[in-house]
Amino acid sequence: MAQITTVLVTGAGTLLGQGILRSLHLCGRPLRIVTADPDARAAGHWLGDVATLVPFVTDPGYLAVVEGIIERERIDVVLIGTDVELAVLSAARRRLEREHGVHILVCPPEVVEIADDKWCTATFLAEEVGFPLFAKPRRGARSVGARAIETSAVLAAACAAEPSLIVQEMLSGEAGEYTAGAIVLEGKCRSVVVLRRDLREGNTFRAYYERANSDFAPFIAHVAEALGVHGPCNFQFRLRDREPVIFEINARFSGTTPLRAFFGFNEVSALLDWLIDGTAIPEPRLREGVVLRTTSDLYLDREQVDQLRAAVPFVLAQRRLRALGLFEGAVSKTATE
Repeated sequence: MAQITTVLVTGAGTLLGQGILRSLHLCGRPLRIVTADPDARAAGHWLGDVATLVPFVTDPGYLAVVEGIIERERIDVVLIGTDVELAVLSAARRRLEREHGVHILVCPPEVVEIADDKWCTATFLAEEVGFPLFAKPRRGARSVGARAIETSAVLAAACAAEPSLIVQEMLSGEAGEYTAGAIVLEGKCRSVVVLRRDLREGNTFRAYYERANSDFAPFIAHVAEALGVHGPCNFQFRLRDREPVIFEINARFSGTTPLRAFFGFNEVSALLDWLIDGTAIPEPRLREGVVLRTTSDLYLDREQVDQLRAAVPFVLAQRRLRALGLFEGAVSKTATE
């Protein structure tokens, strides 16, 4: 029987975390999936085998709890499903990997800071531009607080109301908006997949792959290497005179990670193969088409949620591993300790 890889996915209550979990389910290797989230009601818990609760990352005890999960569950790989956890886990990455033999897929602290702080992002991507402009909060997500700036008077008023506002070039959306997933390992960009996308409330709800998208891959690869990325990174851009202009960087997997798997390249699977087996990241082989995102519903008995609030529910692992025919050879480490 193939060796089972144990993966911890944080942010089980987020779209990003759930996207990582869905990508794991498409992997071709036997996995034991441990989920983590502060909320027992996080839907992603039911996409894994063992569910755990962690404090919010602002809690002084957060890192100790995560480290305890890594040790107790003998985690092989940690995949991060929220922005707010990146800085803490990036800072602790080297020590955790050394002491626990775990792989933590996260960029170096300086890359996380550039991506998280829009002023640092703008400085890294610096250009001189004129009106119209686009303003957004220095730290934020999903376009909250973002708005167009047409004149110097409007700009002055906006900056007076919010001193930490970031002001950038207003890029036309006529040619579409793009999201690119890059993988960088040992200083070299190994893959780039670019999707054109339609947004709703700041999230991708339709994504398209067209062969012309690959024309932008060399530019994204160059920026990713210059930035110093380790592992996955997401770049969002629009076009000016048919050339890409990046306006957002996320130093992590993106919400469109599972969508790229539909088009033919599973970033999560490729990274696991590299981490566990040393397999080279393959060149993406993609098919043209469109992915339409949908929502789904999940019913839980009250007892299931109460059980998770009280303790880690071994029944999740037992049920899914038995369904995969793997349970007899993969008894839960939690249950045997």
